[in-house]
Amino acid sequence: MKIGIYINKRKEKLPLVLDVIFKLFSMDKDEVVFLNEINFIQEQYGINLNRLNNLMEVDYDILVAIGGDGTIISAIRSQFHLNRPIIGVHVGHLGFLAESDLDNCSDVLKQIKSNNYRTQLRSVFNVSIDAENFIAVNDVVIDRGKSGRIIKVNVHDRKLNVNSYEGDGLIISTANGSTAYSLSAGGPIISPNLNLFTLTPICSHSLMTRTIVLSQESQLFITFPPGEGRGKLTIDGQTTLNLKDKIKINISISDQKVPFVLIDKSNYYKKLRTKMGWNNSRNE
Repeated sequence: MKIGIYINKRKEKLPLVLDVIFKLFSMDKDEVVFLNEINFIQEQYGINLNRLNNLMEVDYDILVAIGGDGTIISAIRSQFHLNRPIIGVHVGHLGFLAESDLDNCSDVLKQIKSNNYRTQLRSVFNVSIDAENFIAVNDVVIDRGKSGRIIKVNVHDRKLNVNSYEGDGLIISTANGSTAYSLSAGGPIISPNLNLFTLTPICSHSLMTRTIVLSQESQLFITFPPGEGRGKLTIDGQTTLNLKDKIKINISISDQKVPFVLIDKSNYYKKLRTKMGWNNSRNE
């Protein structure tokens, strides 16, 4: 089996996970390919750069992201053109997107090596901002940036007016991103395999404005009133663009889904109880 590794080199426990991977995938028929931080890997493990594939041409069977949720999102965005099944090994803080952690990564990776896993397809957004195109795994956030004034955001769906939002901003989230910024702003928790949009206002100027859930057929077109093109737009907390007058933003659900690896013991509800701190005597 050939696995692609995407890492966050700042994680202290990274070497422990890599040691497990090197031991499990050390057979002649196995191959480990590093997809980022090549110089770091060379220095730490003495791997000859000449043995590493050209990153634009490399292919693999499974994408393994080692870090936190941000690392998993970065790995998906970086490798979306190949769209191989991805599994996250959590060595970060919260880890909603990870299927494995340091304690069970050896057992989980053994199952993967034996092809004893399934995948769950999850939606991402196609985001078009003027002439630039992006994908968003979790969310697109429009906010007032450094300005102390409210921002006004007009949202249309296939030429139909959805709403004009006034406040600190707006979060457009995938189902997969429902447990991220959207949740902090009062949005709902949504099963990550659903194909939909959620629009959650940030500190709305109207007390009656609440999250709205839109279907996968929606095609959002976002504009700003004259003179309101200020603030910033952030994709997955990683790509930030300054807004300007007459900017045009289009968001739709991509036809291409991301296959997340799940193992036999995968339990979304248990993960929710654990990560959200819902555990009590009745849940045991």
